[in-house]
Amino acid sequence: MSASPDNQIHPALRPIAAAASKQPSMAQVSFQAARAEMAERTAARVPGPHIDKVFDFWIPGPGGTIPLRVYRPEDAPGVTMAFHGGGWLMGNLDSFDAVCRNLARDSGLAVVSVDYRLAPEHPFPAAIDDAWAATCWVAGHGQELGLRASRMTVFGESAGGNLAAVVCLLARDRAGPELLAQALVYPATDARLQAASLWQYAEGFMQRKDDVLHAFRTYALDHGVPPSTWMLSPLLAESHAGLPPAILVTAACDAVRDDGEAYAMKLAEAGVPVTCVRYLGMLHTFYSMRGKLDAAALAQRQVADMLRIAVAQA
Repeated sequence: MSASPDNQIHPALRPIAAAASKQPSMAQVSFQAARAEMAERTAARVPGPHIDKVFDFWIPGPGGTIPLRVYRPEDAPGVTMAFHGGGWLMGNLDSFDAVCRNLARDSGLAVVSVDYRLAPEHPFPAAIDDAWAATCWVAGHGQELGLRASRMTVFGESAGGNLAAVVCLLARDRAGPELLAQALVYPATDARLQAASLWQYAEGFMQRKDDVLHAFRTYALDHGVPPSTWMLSPLLAESHAGLPPAILVTAACDAVRDDGEAYAMKLAEAGVPVTCVRYLGMLHTFYSMRGKLDAAALAQRQVADMLRIAVAQA
């Protein structure tokens, strides 16, 4: 049964949800149009703070060069690899710029934002290959960029949360790089698409059920990838033991809420220290609305604090 938006969404977000409900869903427009719309939303956001040094850099990858943007506060004690959201179909260094600037300022850590390849031009596992290649490159060569890459964490939002979770599993299974912590913000973790929240928040809450299905299909399912594949559905990995401590942030009014919280439970059951925080009244994408939404600032500081402490205690 679908939920009623009016009595669940935070008052500050109700006009945004109402306006979004009158627009075509991501599944109903071309990927070019979806990317253009995301660029417009990014341009309207409050810009992030000044960071001592910000520069773009390119590294070799399995499918060509991978663009990175490095945010390096003075005397940063460690590094966070950052993976943007956008359903594996949208997003880039600019769409994630304000979030990364805030993370660098709040945590004091250097942040490396990864512009991984997008579907449909580059379906599964291209995004994972780039995320993993970038993580390994920074771990091995970060000192060339003035980074303390021996103290590394990962952070991802939505589809980027999926990539961050998979990178942690790969790092464990491949004996490195060592990752000190993972921060996952409403991550997509299960391509089986069976969670109750998917139907409960199917319409009227910005991200629709059809959007989630469209993203998984375009990225992987329509290319013959079984939904049970753990690199697509990290919830279904054979084991979650030995993974780095985690913070999971979910939005109460979000179709993928249950999958994110199920992942937190999987980590806890495997003995991984994990904090899971559900933000009441919030929608998918709320995390990037800092400057307009107090909850976004709180969630961003919470993530930054967890990553900073993990590095400090290493």
